[in-house]
Amino acid sequence: MPPNDSDDHYVAGAHGTVAEQRDEAYYDDRSDADDDMEKGRIKFPQNKLYGRDKELEILRNIFYQGPSSEKIPQDDNVEETQASRIVFLSGYSGVGKSALVKEFVKHVQAQQRNTSSETVLHFSGKYSEQSSAAAPFSAISDLFAQMTHELSRKTFDTEGSKLESKILNEIRNSEVLAANAEGDRVLRGTFPVLAALLDASRPENANNKIEEGGGGALSMNAVKESVLELLSIISVSLKRPLILFLDDLQWADAPSLDLLSFLLSTDAQMKNVMFICAYRSNEVGKGHPFASLMEKVKESSKGDDQLVEMVDLFSLSQEVITQFIADSICRGGEVEEVTELAEVVYQKTMGNIFCVMQAMEELVRKNALYYDMMCFEWRWTVSKVELSTTISDDVVETVKGKIKELSEEMQHMLIVMAYIPNTLEVPVLTKLMRCNSVLLDESRVAKLLKEASEEAMLMYSAERGNYMFAHDRIREASRGSITNKDKDDLLLHLSCVLQQLAKGPETEWCLFVAVDLLNSLPSEKTNCTDLAQLNMRVSVIARHRGIIEKQNDLLHEGLQCLQSSGKMWQDYNLTLSLLNNVIQCDRDLGYFEKATAAIDEVLANARTLEDKFVANVNQFMVKRDTTRDYGTAIEDGIKILNMYGYNIPLNPTKADEVKQDMKVKMAMKNRPYYCLVDCPIKDDPIFSLFSHVSECALFQSHERLATILVKRLIRRVLDHGMGKEFPGTFSILGALAQKKGKVQTATEIGNVTLLLLEKFKSDKIIYARTKMIAIAGLLFQLQSFRSQTDALLQCHKDLKFIGSIENAMGAALIYFGTYVGAGYPLGPLLESKLQIVEEYGFRYGQHGFAVLFKMLRQWAINLRQRSDTPTEFNGDVYKEEETLNGMSDQLRNMTLRDSCTYRIQLAFIFGDKDCMTSMLDILSTYPYTFHDVIRLHLRLCFMGLSAFAVKYKNKEVGEKCLDYFQKMTKAGSLNAKPVYLFMLAMKKPSKSAFEAAIDAATEASTIHLEAMAKEQYSLFLQQQQNEDKLANDCLASSYFCYYDWGAHSKALKMTQDYPLLAKASRIKSKSLFGAGSNITETSSQKSSSTSTKRVSYVYNSTFRSKKAILEKS
Repeated sequence: MPPNDSDDHYVAGAHGTVAEQRDEAYYDDRSDADDDMEKGRIKFPQNKLYGRDKELEILRNIFYQGPSSEKIPQDDNVEETQASRIVFLSGYSGVGKSALVKEFVKHVQAQQRNTSSETVLHFSGKYSEQSSAAAPFSAISDLFAQMTHELSRKTFDTEGSKLESKILNEIRNSEVLAANAEGDRVLRGTFPVLAALLDASRPENANNKIEEGGGGALSMNAVKESVLELLSIISVSLKRPLILFLDDLQWADAPSLDLLSFLLSTDAQMKNVMFICAYRSNEVGKGHPFASLMEKVKESSKGDDQLVEMVDLFSLSQEVITQFIADSICRGGEVEEVTELAEVVYQKTMGNIFCVMQAMEELVRKNALYYDMMCFEWRWTVSKVELSTTISDDVVETVKGKIKELSEEMQHMLIVMAYIPNTLEVPVLTKLMRCNSVLLDESRVAKLLKEASEEAMLMYSAERGNYMFAHDRIREASRGSITNKDKDDLLLHLSCVLQQLAKGPETEWCLFVAVDLLNSLPSEKTNCTDLAQLNMRVSVIARHRGIIEKQNDLLHEGLQCLQSSGKMWQDYNLTLSLLNNVIQCDRDLGYFEKATAAIDEVLANARTLEDKFVANVNQFMVKRDTTRDYGTAIEDGIKILNMYGYNIPLNPTKADEVKQDMKVKMAMKNRPYYCLVDCPIKDDPIFSLFSHVSECALFQSHERLATILVKRLIRRVLDHGMGKEFPGTFSILGALAQKKGKVQTATEIGNVTLLLLEKFKSDKIIYARTKMIAIAGLLFQLQSFRSQTDALLQCHKDLKFIGSIENAMGAALIYFGTYVGAGYPLGPLLESKLQIVEEYGFRYGQHGFAVLFKMLRQWAINLRQRSDTPTEFNGDVYKEEETLNGMSDQLRNMTLRDSCTYRIQLAFIFGDKDCMTSMLDILSTYPYTFHDVIRLHLRLCFMGLSAFAVKYKNKEVGEKCLDYFQKMTKAGSLNAKPVYLFMLAMKKPSKSAFEAAIDAATEASTIHLEAMAKEQYSLFLQQQQNEDKLANDCLASSYFCYYDWGAHSKALKMTQDYPLLAKASRIKSKSLFGAGSNITETSSQKSSSTSTKRVSYVYNSTFRSKKAILEKS
């Protein structure tokens, strides 16, 4: 048969065409190696996952629809905004957790490409056994590095570009993450790898420089809120969940677990995110921090939409391992031929896939398993017993044996990489490897990395763009491949190079690793003084990143360094500085015993009184915080102040106060308090001491002492400048002036306080807390509630952002108080906001505040929803008697005051005179002064109105309330005027009195007071002759005011009590009460031309039916 020209690989022979001709490469599956010496290496299947079909299906179902029983959708027409999915993936080391997640991501991305043009975003991070040595959040930083690379790159397709633009635009417009916003500063400081992403979100012509004054230490809560905002922006921009994978969480550092706990909790309300948290089940016992985190997350998810799944990976079956071995040695179709080999390997490895691969490689290295070059196949000729004895029982020892057969250069590289927890770029690794006789250039190191990858020691991560250990057991074996003496020398070299490499925020991790390496060495190997300084230096970085626990650890390491070397106080300044930092850090964390030990050390060894100042001040604070005995704290504080020459009398006389006042006037040279704004800033711990002692004096009602303290501090400010605590201490003077009825002075001090605060804007807790106090305690005296609600809400947000929980709850309470006092609308939105803050309070142990929000929510519900007993607090949200019975006497007394304040308001609105009387009996026993102006305003307002409404037996009650609002009105208070005029009308009813009160309420936009005043005016007119029409008009107008306010329950009750309201309608007119008190449109038009235009409500029998009114209610 002639040869076929087109099929020249066929030949003719005596027996016809016998076979397709192939070269050696076809038969030798190892021919892709560089040379014959490398052809003995076994190649494991790379693109196949063995024995994990069930687990893979679970992950896919969770990703698409949540519960694993639901069906996977076949299209992508509906955007997903579901609650987050959380998978806790457990299994022994080497069982295949990372491989499972990798295969899962590959599957969902492939399916997404078939159904939609939008990709699935996934980012990952991995902790190592040395995570404590790395900078905090090491794996999360790796995750963010991938995120930055993915979202700021310019290689997107059309859909990808749209997604990138959408995300960057949302970041740009975020209140938290916008340019120079606090969250932007927090993320740049804690995660420098995000800088490129944040820069990309800004307009091209924007200045990326951080705003001056934006420095200062961060708080952990600020880190949490900023990360939450960033992840939320990305996740809600996607159609499918954002996949975040964190591996080896058994080694996560404490700050990472704290952040992760927040993100996984229902508090964060994360949407459209799938968290996969992998850990080694054999290393996470009951007391492990990550075990506690899982329990907390599972508990918080009960009854919530959030899905939490536990997925356990067990070793593979012998059948699966047999198939894997058959595929590895090209016997996939002849599984029975490898049964004997598989049995031996399985018995040694118990189905752990990593151990299986290491065992197979060990058999190859020891020639028990070899490649037959004649037959082009893998063979073994030894018995099962011999095979078994050839395989080591310890997989780490197996890997060590493999490392020893590598080149010395590669061994050195692996050992260096094993001691650095971070992934390394080639230039950095090259510098770290240059020691002793090892001198390599970057090209040689790059080649070594590739060769190590071919040896399966390392693997290349496309997401990270660098090499990492293929498994943690390989890292462990690499670290064990060096002698102790060589190890110490290597660690000294590595720490030295790392310190040289640390030249900016993005390389600060080098310092964390360097100090940890040095701390692990014996004291005789290091310079203890230098190491103590390095610990203190890195502790400052940790503090500025908001990781105060890490700061504390480093400071104590530095202290231990000096103690163990016997060099305490040899370097006097270093020891004193280190101890002072330890004292403050321990006290901040509540480690009072440790702080006391450090305080005693300083007081016993410091040379001068000045050097003992920090110890003395903190000793006072520790004692105050542990005992809560403010009286003793005052004595201790005054003693310390006098020790430093301030000469403050403990029990000052009137003469002492006058003397101090004269000295302040002389120092100020008859200038107003506004001159303090020009004083320079000077950080001095004396301001903290003055602040705390002044607060204690105020709490103990030592008003004269508090006045002298603040005025003495003013003199120091004028002479030397002010510290950040001064604005808050200065505001105490305003509170004292307010108690004396000096409203104008208090308001001036409040305004000066706000101006002073602008100097300390970077210290968010000082700024927000003091601003809240100034607004609520001083400025509300004259300024309207409405003008300050936005500022108070921002104070709450700022305090919550930085984690000042108690102050944040206080700001929220004042905000909602002003909301009520200003007459803002009621409704479900208000109630939902109250519930959010209420749950926030319970969650963080602020039960007293949380109860007040429950109470306020029940008050709002009683006004909005129909109830047979609207003046009682016995609803689903708040049960007064049950709650009060479970409280201590002091807390019960305080809570009862607030409860009665809201109940007497309900009683006045619903006309329940018995309830008004009983509430007055309780409230009249409380003082008629209070530091919280808004709560005092609400209490005295309805005490006075109710006292005049029921003609209360104790006439002093109504008169005292009236007197308070009269003084405030004369001082110019916008909030007091409508209340004062309303009380006058209730005390001495007349048409002119009620009309004046209604016009004042209208002018102040307090619609709730307007509604009440019109209703009371209507009741008054019904008792007069020939005033029926005006009474009906007032009643209709009152009804619509109640309705617009949101008090639908009251409005409904009015339609039941007054059938005529069924025909009431709204019309537009000028002032309701013009000359002659006529309500008709004509008389309104004839009234003064200066009357304010507004919406009025007029009774008209020809308008709506009763049914329509009831339906609308």
